[in-house]
Amino acid sequence: MDFAKLQGSGNDFILIDNRDGRVYKKTEELGVCLKEFVVKVCEPHKGVGADGLILIEEPEDSSNHFRWQFFNSDGSEAEMCGNGSRCAVRFCYDLGIVDKYVKFETLAGVIKAEVLEDGKRVKVQLTPPSEPVDKTLLVDGRELKGVFINTGVPHFVVPVDNLEGTDVRGLGRAIRFHEEFQPKGTNVNFIEPVSADTIKVRTYERGVESETLACGTGATAGAIVAYIKGLVSKKPVKVVTRSEELLIIDFDKELKEVFLNGSVYKVFEGTLSYEIFL
Repeated sequence: MDFAKLQGSGNDFILIDNRDGRVYKKTEELGVCLKEFVVKVCEPHKGVGADGLILIEEPEDSSNHFRWQFFNSDGSEAEMCGNGSRCAVRFCYDLGIVDKYVKFETLAGVIKAEVLEDGKRVKVQLTPPSEPVDKTLLVDGRELKGVFINTGVPHFVVPVDNLEGTDVRGLGRAIRFHEEFQPKGTNVNFIEPVSADTIKVRTYERGVESETLACGTGATAGAIVAYIKGLVSKKPVKVVTRSEELLIIDFDKELKEVFLNGSVYKVFEGTLSYEIFL
């Protein structure tokens, strides 16, 4: 089975053209469920290794270009992924499924995108986020203030003074599983402003269950919170991810139009062997 691996800002994904249902046929033949398939393929060292896996499928509405199924590396399905959506658009652009302007179906709704620089950059228009809500949590015996916002998937954004000194994995995990966000939990973003239009962000991702090098919806959540809280004063907001790559986030005053813009790289193309399932 052919696949490609792409990354956006260090967020890496395995993409498979499943318009003919090849993945479903193969998992049935192998006697494994789709979740097990995803976990084994995404596993570092023993599999291809990735933060997630994306299946490209025929759209339900023919006015859209494709439908995706997005899976985190633990096999759970997510409503939306900002960096994953940019990689999916680049993958489909390379296959000739889409041209410059794109519409595709996700669990979060129809996403619009624009291919830039012959696919080397992709700009996506995310679904309108939820109203930001201030929350104070009791975490490990201390109060922690942040803002909850859903930018396609849930995020809790915590402004900090020392991003490098923050225990992203430990604190992020405690917040991710906090009773306030049950039963599904939340992604967690720690942000620190560095100039009038730039922030740094580190993200603990639900489903990956660790810090990732980048998260598109998390960068978007962080940018919005930084702006409405006065941590930055100019738009678009530039977000420096853990990979040191830059994401550009722009949005209107009412948060009805939100855009995520960044580079996309094809890492490699290959053919999947099935020995890992034996």
